[in-house]
Amino acid sequence: MLYNKLGAVSAGTFEQLSGFDHILHFVSTREGGISRGNFSTLNIGFHVGDDNFRVLKNRRILADALGVDLSRFTFANQCHSSNVAIVNDACRGKGSMELETALPHTDGMITNVKNICLGVQVADCVPILLYDPVRQVIAALHAGWKGTLRKIVTETVVKMVQHYDSKAENMLAALGPSNGPCCYEVGDDVVREARTALGNLKDIIKPAATPGKHIFDQWTANIRQLKDAGVKEENIENSGVCCQCNNTLFYSSRADQGHTGRFMAGIMLKKH
Repeated sequence: MLYNKLGAVSAGTFEQLSGFDHILHFVSTREGGISRGNFSTLNIGFHVGDDNFRVLKNRRILADALGVDLSRFTFANQCHSSNVAIVNDACRGKGSMELETALPHTDGMITNVKNICLGVQVADCVPILLYDPVRQVIAALHAGWKGTLRKIVTETVVKMVQHYDSKAENMLAALGPSNGPCCYEVGDDVVREARTALGNLKDIIKPAATPGKHIFDQWTANIRQLKDAGVKEENIENSGVCCQCNNTLFYSSRADQGHTGRFMAGIMLKKH
């Protein structure tokens, strides 16, 4: 990932996606906001216990730094599902200024409408951005271990193909900062569910240093699903940034014992 200073705010971008003028994309960090304590400073999550006034101000700070009106941001009420919504013009701005209007029970969003910034909120789960430069279609999705096992990546690619006549081989995919295979320990229950859902766990489940625990490599799991869906390996970019290792720059639920903020991964088709 490449990091850019936008005033007090810093945001990451992906090398491959940065080569396309028709889209804006970014991954926010913790820097440049007004939240305090475990939420310091640029928390964009209304749902984590932070003061709503501060969250809204943080969102305005981020939007202004990006040169995008906050009313174009569109959020989902994420629930660790494989539910993927087709976002039309009527959805523009949903969840941008309050939690209540966010798209319900949704963890992935797809659109071909310009000037809608699809945003997912994360703090260890994998934010994934997709772009089809041929059909001009974008997607943003939130894939924690539950979403990964429910194959939200596969569902998103299939919906892009079905609804927009996209071809998987034309898509570019980017995996943002998330809990990496250096740190992400899970129990036997997750391993059992992973075996049922994914079958082949080679390179996905590995031994952990902690007795009774296992390492779940959610990067490999999602990249494998992208490839199985037809996305070319050379079109997949993984940030390789572990939130737990880098929790001064990115929020990490594990590092902060579940009491922390959220950063945002966003993508928008620009109106030329």
